[in-house]
Amino acid sequence: MSKKRQIPEVETLSEESKHLYDVLNTESDLACVLIATSYLDYALASLLKRHFIESSAVSKLLEPPGGALSTFAGRSDSAYCLGLINKGLYQNLETIGQIRNAFAHSYLELDLNDSEIANLVDSFIPPIIDQSVIIDRDEVIRNGPAQYLLKGTTRDKFNMIVVLMVNRLLLTGLSTNHREKQVKGW
Repeated sequence: MSKKRQIPEVETLSEESKHLYDVLNTESDLACVLIATSYLDYALASLLKRHFIESSAVSKLLEPPGGALSTFAGRSDSAYCLGLINKGLYQNLETIGQIRNAFAHSYLELDLNDSEIANLVDSFIPPIIDQSVIIDRDEVIRNGPAQYLLKGTTRDKFNMIVVLMVNRLLLTGLSTNHREKQVKGW
């Protein structure tokens, strides 16, 4: 019987992120997609765990196989509905799920250059950055915030979005505190 894997703390995931970056840069497309999705899944679980009150009920919600929030989609939906992530990140998580499913359900070798996968990668919503740190504030007021442009190979684009998403989830998790328990009684 396999040992039940606990939801890691955000700090632990942050410390382990170098291993993810190694996979993104060196492993096959299949490993890259599956491990990136798994890492994002754990980052979502850690963020939710951090947001919820401290209770044994949290592990019942988040931990597979029977937790109501034990799936990638359930965790993504919950993080968005709780206001922990924005719509663009949420839509990218949905796209990551579609890419993961395409790889997981393909009986032939699939790679990120497959036209269906490349179209999904091209549909990623790049993050919007506040250029006021980079350029003159008056320029930002005239032109508004800028959006990253994703360039490079499909793999480069996939990796860049994954890294940005992971960093956003971890930073959000690190700045999130447990909610207060309600007072005893009704």
